[in-house]
Amino acid sequence: MNRRSVSKKLAELVSSVTRLPALATPLFLAVGWEAGGPGGLLWALLCVLLTTGLSLVYLHHLVRTGRVRDPRRIPRGERVGPLRVVAALYVVAFLLVTLLGGPAPLRAMLLSFALATVLLAAATPLTNPSLHTAGVSGAAICVSYVFGAWGVPVALLIPPVWWARSTLQRHTPLELALGMMVGTGATWAAFEILL
Repeated sequence: MNRRSVSKKLAELVSSVTRLPALATPLFLAVGWEAGGPGGLLWALLCVLLTTGLSLVYLHHLVRTGRVRDPRRIPRGERVGPLRVVAALYVVAFLLVTLLGGPAPLRAMLLSFALATVLLAAATPLTNPSLHTAGVSGAAICVSYVFGAWGVPVALLIPPVWWARSTLQRHTPLELALGMMVGTGATWAAFEILL
């Protein structure tokens, strides 16, 4: 195996493990546990079901019906509609968990995902912002608010994600930076509003 092939395989691995469902699920669970122990964990499971679970069901439907050809590499033209649906899922989940009296850190997470996804959907017709850098940078801010200094190790994931998405030629540096700014800004705003 040549060096380029190894780099590409490693970049694909980094991209796979830093997709939003792979980040969001353990993050919801950790934040839920921190926010309320076993009861917080139940709230977190509800958040996962309403967001990641329904998003994955919707993505499966899009692939099955041919509206999305490759779920790991959705072209910009195929992204806007799914991003709008996912944004709606986050908004509905935020409203439901808020109405039911869910823990503030989980509500802040849901609001941050809703804000970021709305912004990414709005930007997508003009450019191809990186969902990966948005997710990792948002996760770092979330972990910083909830767990303090543990946000620093999560922030250390940003350079490998940037490298992977560049190596796979999925984004320009501007698109990677835009994703990072959206993820950071939306998460910061949500936590400032709700905590």
